[in-house]
Amino acid sequence: MESDCFERARAEAWPLPSTSVDSKGDPPSNSRGTPIRQHPNIGPLSREDPTEDHVAILRSAGRFPSDATAKEIAFGLEVARRIGLDPWLGQVKFLRFEPTDKLHAFVGIDGMRALAERSGKYDGREIEVELVKGPEATEKPVRAICRVYRKDWSHPLVEEVRFSEAVRNRRDGQPTRPWVEMPITMLRKAAEERALRAAFPVQLSGVYGEDEAPGGVSR
Repeated sequence: MESDCFERARAEAWPLPSTSVDSKGDPPSNSRGTPIRQHPNIGPLSREDPTEDHVAILRSAGRFPSDATAKEIAFGLEVARRIGLDPWLGQVKFLRFEPTDKLHAFVGIDGMRALAERSGKYDGREIEVELVKGPEATEKPVRAICRVYRKDWSHPLVEEVRFSEAVRNRRDGQPTRPWVEMPITMLRKAAEERALRAAFPVQLSGVYGEDEAPGGVSR
């Protein structure tokens, strides 16, 4: 029942864009026969405020802080619409660094990849992780290097991230659960997030990666 309610509220507040078709019933294409990517229809800033049900669902789902006002949520939804990510699907969430701070947009790695791909200039990435032997012959990640390629650049953008800088810790100083259970994956993701932000500053301007989120919420 709760999932149905969530999906119904999402459909009402975030309708999927309609795709126009030509006389043959096919999506519009360019002269080379390549389907044209449909972008969100960006309208004026003034939009209806979310309903009380929408506000409650977005708060309970962790897309916004529990103390976020309806106006803050309306602003966040407009920001999400403009950057082309869906908070109802978890592609973007809004958090505060401090209790009295304003809301900031935090985008997961999938959302960053989508924005980079949408630019039409993304040409892939490579990630290397340096490992060292730990106790009981286990391997621990030390650093990750991510190279992001753009079609309009002759050389990749290179970002290096060290484990000691990227690891997220709880209040007791111990790493959060994801960094304990899958440290290599988390370090790779941190390096990729930073590299994508540096390589696509226009598309990712004003947003933060999950590894930068307050309270160790990255996962």
